[in-house]
Amino acid sequence: MTQLNTIGHQFAKALAHAHEQATARSKKQEAAQKVHVVGAGATITAAYEQLRNAAEYTEEHVLLQRAIRRFFKRLFLLRDTSRIANCGEELLIELTQAGYVANDSVPESTMQTISELAEKYYKLYLDLEKAKGVGSQQVEQWSYELLAVETEWLLNDSSYLQAFTQFAHTHFLRTLDFAKLLGSKPSNTETALYVAIHRALLKSDEAVIRLGLLKRYQQAPEHLSPYIQTNKQIDELFSDSNTEKLYHVIDRRSAHLRVLRHLVEADPSLPQLLENKSQFLVVFEKQVTDDYDAISKKVNQGIIRSVIFLIITKFLIGIGIEIPYDYVVAGAILWTPLLINLLFPPLYMVLLRTTLLMPGPANTMQLVREVEHTLYDDETKPQLLRKVSQQFSAGYNIAYAAVFMLVFGGVAWALWHYFGFDLLHLGVFFVFLSGASFLGFRLSRMIRELESIDSTQNGVTVVRDFLYMPFVVVGRYISDKYAKVNLVALVLDMLIELPLKTILRLVRQWSAFISAKKDEL
Repeated sequence: MTQLNTIGHQFAKALAHAHEQATARSKKQEAAQKVHVVGAGATITAAYEQLRNAAEYTEEHVLLQRAIRRFFKRLFLLRDTSRIANCGEELLIELTQAGYVANDSVPESTMQTISELAEKYYKLYLDLEKAKGVGSQQVEQWSYELLAVETEWLLNDSSYLQAFTQFAHTHFLRTLDFAKLLGSKPSNTETALYVAIHRALLKSDEAVIRLGLLKRYQQAPEHLSPYIQTNKQIDELFSDSNTEKLYHVIDRRSAHLRVLRHLVEADPSLPQLLENKSQFLVVFEKQVTDDYDAISKKVNQGIIRSVIFLIITKFLIGIGIEIPYDYVVAGAILWTPLLINLLFPPLYMVLLRTTLLMPGPANTMQLVREVEHTLYDDETKPQLLRKVSQQFSAGYNIAYAAVFMLVFGGVAWALWHYFGFDLLHLGVFFVFLSGASFLGFRLSRMIRELESIDSTQNGVTVVRDFLYMPFVVVGRYISDKYAKVNLVALVLDMLIELPLKTILRLVRQWSAFISAKKDEL
């Protein structure tokens, strides 16, 4: 076919509508009075944000949301209702000074809306604390974490993203055979698919997905009982096995859709471009090449951030644990284990970068064929069926366990006999090497997300996988635990961010006071 199919027409129409919305919103903002930020603290605030983001090591697209979340967490813990009622200005000052928001870009009406949202969610926060059957973690997840997402939506237009999400949802509803994939078609299929698409295609965290579902269900914080019940159902959905199965299928089958999403963000004229198949496919192929370049740069940036993250964390661990331990056990600092534990994981990350290769021309052509089929070919029957699962004998599992023992045992023996490591130093080494391996694995997933055909294994990658997969498995386990209790981030929040932001706020207030006194003279 040379014309758009049904889903393609719907997509083009939705993008055109999103463009109209974005244009109208932009014109309205241009005419509005903007929030202007002046005063000291921009350099310090921006520098701290870089340090804080490196310590947390989160996805780049959620950094703004996390910064907003930390602001509201501090504010809610202080329980100062007068500050909450007027917090919009304070938040925008912090975000502007940190570099998240351009100065003179946010209308004053948005500032007022943020304050009103904060009051609404703070009331919810207090009500949830009193509610039966609601834990402290749920109080946070259902209140200021959602407030952070809703605030971010006020600052960033999501019209195009919503159009793309609906397109992807419709596409997979038509092309997935749920009965074969899941064994049956459960009643929550569409909702589970929504969660899976957000996780796989948009890299949304649970707060974004939760707020999206609450909006779809029209559940507002003012109605506490149904609000709590719906949130509990959403929690069950997050851990549902069907959601997990759908996530894995979509994650592996969506390389061409990821490129299409980037094209949506890059080219406002896409609705018109879609009407010309040959021209669209040429532009799409160029977008694939651009994505390869962008991913390569992101991987390089990820390596740098990972190195900084490892050094910061190791420095704190060294001061807090290793150095005191050395003085107690050996009477002096054991420099060889300390320096190896400090330097080897970052160097290991840099070496891993040489094995992360971008896809080739064959992958590009496959992506073009898949997007052509999705948008222009007839979709009369499900195309994405369950793969026949590969069955492996018990011997493979035994061999896999032997690899674990061989790799960990061999490294431990070498460090113990040749470099003077003891059990504590070995524990720190394996924790950080496993963490570095998992960070490297996450970066390799960025490349894999653009692969529509299986990448070719060469001798280097086979050796790499053999040696570092045991560390990846351990690193993922450590990362999951670390994410729940991020001690480094907690230290930064309590010992640096809270007093720093308090001091900067006092400095701004004092500057405003002095300025007012000058005006009186």
